[in-house]
Amino acid sequence: MKWEIKQDVLTVYPVGDLDMATAGVMKEEIETILYSRLGVKTLVVNLNRIRFIDSSGLGMLIGCYKYMQGRGGGMMLVEASKNVYRILEFSGMKKLMPVLCEEQTR
Repeated sequence: MKWEIKQDVLTVYPVGDLDMATAGVMKEEIETILYSRLGVKTLVVNLNRIRFIDSSGLGMLIGCYKYMQGRGGGMMLVEASKNVYRILEFSGMKKLMPVLCEEQTR
């Protein structure tokens, strides 16, 4: 997974599906980055290359959100495709954090 840090913002760029097979690995990667960079206050997950999210992926995103809240920071999801955006919307994710679809970020 590609990632970058600009000032106090970590942006991650996952690829493929965010499901039972990949969610745990992605969460570990994000936590590893965050553990070594305590100055990061905002986590941005760029969903541009995510095709599908299941309940495991949603749970992973909620876990990251709670982790960021616990360290006094925030999280947002950006560039979700229409299908992924609908899943996030129906799941109530928009009540926790900002969720932007591709059209809203361009």
